[in-house]
Amino acid sequence: MKHAAVLIFFSRDPEEAPPENSVVDEARTEAYLDTKNEFTRIRIEYIKYQILKKLRLKEKPTVSVGKLPKPVKEYENLLPDQDMSVQSDYSDDFYGKTTQAIIFPYEDNPHCLRKNRFPSACLPFQMPTDIHTSDVSTAELWFHKEEDNMDAHNQTFVISEVAHWDTNKSFQKTKPIAIQETSITEGWLKVDVTYIVKNWMDYQDSPTHAISVVCKTCGMEKSRSPISFVSELKPFLVIYTYSQQRRTLTHRRPKRSANCSPGLNECCRESLYISFAEIGWDDWIIKPEGYNAYFCRGSCMTASAMTLSASQHNSILTKVMYGPNRRRGGRPELTPCCAATQFQPLQLVYMHSNKTLTTKLLSNMIVETCGCM
Repeated sequence: MKHAAVLIFFSRDPEEAPPENSVVDEARTEAYLDTKNEFTRIRIEYIKYQILKKLRLKEKPTVSVGKLPKPVKEYENLLPDQDMSVQSDYSDDFYGKTTQAIIFPYEDNPHCLRKNRFPSACLPFQMPTDIHTSDVSTAELWFHKEEDNMDAHNQTFVISEVAHWDTNKSFQKTKPIAIQETSITEGWLKVDVTYIVKNWMDYQDSPTHAISVVCKTCGMEKSRSPISFVSELKPFLVIYTYSQQRRTLTHRRPKRSANCSPGLNECCRESLYISFAEIGWDDWIIKPEGYNAYFCRGSCMTASAMTLSASQHNSILTKVMYGPNRRRGGRPELTPCCAATQFQPLQLVYMHSNKTLTTKLLSNMIVETCGCM
């Protein structure tokens, strides 16, 4: 389903200041500033609406971010920065594309089996509904190994899929999927679990799935967990999608239009910075802290303004308005408006629920070029 762009036309550019030669009293100046601030407020409200709509949200989530695990905050590529080199026509889809999901355990340290022969931990995860098997590129399980009195002899972790819940709400029937050997005494371990996550996406008979982590060489009591669940050391699952790879493979840098400057009255791109803290959205949007959405303003009544964009649409308008067949002294049949002709996407890292940190690419959120339309 295609979604049409919304264009707002003004008889006079609301951002255009009164002429320098006019006598402007204090009351008129205040009225002008009030009008300018009101249009800025309307633009910000519209951008907020667009973000929620593209994320399929009716209102901003009520979440408690808390302390994120250290690798999420410190390691490269786990929380990607806004990529300003992403091509403008990456996606025509209105809704955001998921490029990464970081999922935290559904419960804190539940038991997978009634009887544990070795120190173990159970990690139940609730899979996101907007990622399908064909979307999954890779998946990794991250957990923080606790110190053990047998670390001098190295340790071996057995990572298993836990098949289902039984009637007593306990996980049963483990199936080994990986063996992780390590010589570290305490620290983060990363295990590839792509195959099992793809299987979960294929057979979504239950939204909740679990992974068991067992240390068969640890010397600690079998009732203890060999991995940490404490705040910044809690385990998590990272799912990467192919969308992230396609962006870098199809890189293209579009031509930028002229940015507005003092004294420039022709069609140009004006800055409009959105601070998520200032609009009260920094409690659920992790990155970026804000971004420049830009907007277009200025006159399109001169020949030079009409050449700002080399689109076929503008070429037709130029011929109609300034062509040889135009009657001398006659008014043009069409009045062009300064509007966005190209956009860039916005990469957003946000908490939708307390257990999922999602990275999405939202199309057409940053004005890249302006032209007379």
